[in-house]
Amino acid sequence: MRWRNLVRHGLLGGSLLGAATAPVAADPCQEAAPSTITVVFGITATDRLRPMIGLEGRTCLDDRVEAMVRVEVGGGSPRLIGGLRVFPLAGDDDGYHDESARDFVGVEAGAGIDLESRPGLHLAATYGMNAAYFGAQLLSPLGGEQPRRVTLLGGVAPWAWKIQQVAEGRPLVRDGRPWRPAIAALPAAGSAEARAVRDHFASSAQLELSSVWTFLRLAAELAAVGAPAALVAAALDAADDEVAHAELCAAAAGGVSLVPLPPAAARPRFASRSAAALATLAREAWLEGCLNETAAAEEARLAAAEAAGPARAMLATIARDEAGHAALAWAVLRWVQAEAPAIAVAALAAIPPAPARAPAPRAFDPALARYGVPSPAITAAAWAHARRGVAA
Repeated sequence: MRWRNLVRHGLLGGSLLGAATAPVAADPCQEAAPSTITVVFGITATDRLRPMIGLEGRTCLDDRVEAMVRVEVGGGSPRLIGGLRVFPLAGDDDGYHDESARDFVGVEAGAGIDLESRPGLHLAATYGMNAAYFGAQLLSPLGGEQPRRVTLLGGVAPWAWKIQQVAEGRPLVRDGRPWRPAIAALPAAGSAEARAVRDHFASSAQLELSSVWTFLRLAAELAAVGAPAALVAAALDAADDEVAHAELCAAAAGGVSLVPLPPAAARPRFASRSAAALATLAREAWLEGCLNETAAAEEARLAAAEAAGPARAMLATIARDEAGHAALAWAVLRWVQAEAPAIAVAALAAIPPAPARAPAPRAFDPALARYGVPSPAITAAAWAHARRGVAA
């Protein structure tokens, strides 16, 4: 039966996007790193202007609230500040939400204390997310004769910057990051090796499941712009593949359980053909399909060659399917070029060149290769293969 995996999970019904799953709460912190270590710098005004530097930790509690603690040096006695930041103007998360400037406006409140045990009330207005922001803050003393401290500051979390890696499948992207379904249950692992394998394939399962919604949305958007029925059907085929990939990876992780994304995550972003719609399809086909899925297919192929047992067959299947998804992206791009060559050329020309970065250095146990976990060398080779392909 065609699209049997989609039908089995209620993701395909009487209409193109007849999702029957009940809406679920979105995973908090999807649009920023859940926790960051941030370097802070600024100018503090008390009796005179002085430079200030600091180091802070932030973690988001849900889509609109972050907790923070910061150590500051400069502009008076060193001090410790803690509190909460709220994004009161952020739009409701209904599964797909176009961000606007107001979503990044934050209000912060808390308390501070310096090395002389003098407490103060902390208030701030910020703009940005926990990975990078700027703002103005006030530390007002509670008692005593110490002056109020006003600071203009900025914060940046270099460790939260996105490092290029192969994303299995074609996960939904929000604010430049994959939208990962939440993990409902993570099985125990008895050794460091078992934990590494579990964590790798649990992450892969999240990305593969997220990709189901990407292809459901792509099918709806292709239909909306009048693309050939064969392309719409191929997008649904790819969604069906991704369900199977997610199940395979979840099993390889020891039986991890995931919370599906809300049905609205697959909502098409446009209902008819327009220059903007065609440009979006061309740009995403190039970046997420022609480039990333080519790299994902090659990474799975190379990892399969080093794997043993069930992992080898699983990765060979994923490699074959991902290569097919990359071919779909090329077909979509060719169709847009045929329908609107100027729009396609402009859309691709507007994409900034990706920096040729090596994967982040990380320790890798060669013993993991037999379970199908790709080494940094395989990931680098997969990206090099993809770049050569798209350049040609």
